[in-house]
Amino acid sequence: MVLSLRAKIGLAIVSIVGLSIYFVILDYGVNAGRIHYGVKVADIDVGGLTQEEAREVLEEREEQLRDQPVLVTREGLTCHFEPNEIGWEGRPFVTSVAAYRIGRGESRIAALAARAKAWLSGATVDWADRVDGPALGRILDLCERNARGVGYEIRRYQLRQRMRAAITQWPRLPVSIPIEG
Repeated sequence: MVLSLRAKIGLAIVSIVGLSIYFVILDYGVNAGRIHYGVKVADIDVGGLTQEEAREVLEEREEQLRDQPVLVTREGLTCHFEPNEIGWEGRPFVTSVAAYRIGRGESRIAALAARAKAWLSGATVDWADRVDGPALGRILDLCERNARGVGYEIRRYQLRQRMRAAITQWPRLPVSIPIEG
């Protein structure tokens, strides 16, 4: 049997649509009640976990992060702090909800796109957390005084952002102090 070009194109389109529907149904089945595969919170893979399981994993990591010092450094200058000193509080429940919402609660097309992205290249969710602003300001003031003592003028806003990001990083790496000029 010889198929015309039009029939071959039609068969290809029907096959692609059918395969796409199959993968969507498969995705809904595999991820029913679970965070989609490929979703991470910072460096923690929570894909395939239920929201409750993800919350438990995040609570364990929160405990590790809270007491592990963050080193802030530049040639001849070092500051450090522990996240609990600045009132850092991770919010594992809120974070696990955000991870679960990837690929859900959006328009169908946006949800499918988010699911495909999670499957193919991954999706990262930031920690939901809070910091005591005045306490962080005091640590920044101390770093700033120490920097002036060795002739540096720091970029305070950038340092604040780097310090906030370093809190949820695991394993901890030193934070480079941004300086003017």
